[in-house]
Amino acid sequence: GVNGNSIFLPAAGYRYGTYIYYAGVNGYYWSSTIYCILNSYFIYYDKSYSGIYYYARFDGLTVRPVCE
Repeated sequence: GVNGNSIFLPAAGYRYGTYIYYAGVNGYYWSSTIYCILNSYFIYYDKSYSGIYYYARFDGLTVRPVCE
């Protein structure tokens, strides 16, 4: 950030049902911003790309808790 600090977001993959996909390869982190009643935004990254997308909120993406 602008203050020179950084955070570590492990490539935890995502969970769908009882399966975990792309653990150790890709990162998927929910945003607190809702896209519509069924979807929320999330941050995606891999070793060469990153972006912001939206997807169904029932999928098991990682959450990074933040205290204000």
